[in-house]
Amino acid sequence: MSEKISCKNCDNSFCFIRQYCSSGWVNRIDLSKVQIHHHAKDNIFREGGYVYGVYFIQRGNVKIIATGVNNREQIVRLASDGQILGHRGNGVDKYPVSAVALSDTVVCFIDNEMLHSAFMDNPKLTIEMMTYYSSELRKVEIRMKYLVQMTVKEKIAESFLYIQKVFGINKINKMLNVPMSRQEIADMSGVMQVQVSRELKEFEDQNLITRQGREIRLMDLAGLQYIVRKYNIAQYAEQDIEQDVYYPPSIGYSNR
Repeated sequence: MSEKISCKNCDNSFCFIRQYCSSGWVNRIDLSKVQIHHHAKDNIFREGGYVYGVYFIQRGNVKIIATGVNNREQIVRLASDGQILGHRGNGVDKYPVSAVALSDTVVCFIDNEMLHSAFMDNPKLTIEMMTYYSSELRKVEIRMKYLVQMTVKEKIAESFLYIQKVFGINKINKMLNVPMSRQEIADMSGVMQVQVSRELKEFEDQNLITRQGREIRLMDLAGLQYIVRKYNIAQYAEQDIEQDVYYPPSIGYSNR
């Protein structure tokens, strides 16, 4: 069993508890929190499961999925270090979504009673959490709006940019930090797996990406940005994405 990481020794500078709670409350939460180590593909919580608290990502990468008709999954959000999981279930009986680890992940679980008491005694934590809830909901709403309007090519290009902004790129091999299967790309883009396969081949032919199995290298970030130039995706990206990239029509990038 892996050793529990105490809040005072945690190197996650994005943690809401460390940033917005008093030192006394940080110690109280440190003593009561449950720290859970997950491997890739582990469920952190399941859609329809009872809500007992909220999860804070100490380190790792996670996808949040919702199940639709015929049990088809849709990835509605990605999350990484310092972000919160299960907050959409706070205040209701059951989780409306599932969270699945995409890599080895450590989460800190804080039960509802402790969290609510922390809210009452730490107004800054309450305000920041409310702002976070609002921001995440807005990002999901904007992204879903754009996905409805996008072509298949645009949807997949947007998904690559989203993955890159949340999970980053390996500095050594320039691959996306988290390998993604074609089915996961399809679930994120709202398209079929066969459409993903076809577009990935075109992206490779246009030197936008290269692939090694499930690992993907973004060769031409500006080219991917150009494909989705009509959409202000910086509104929901984890970081700002350049909006002033321009290529003349002769560059050869086409949408379908």
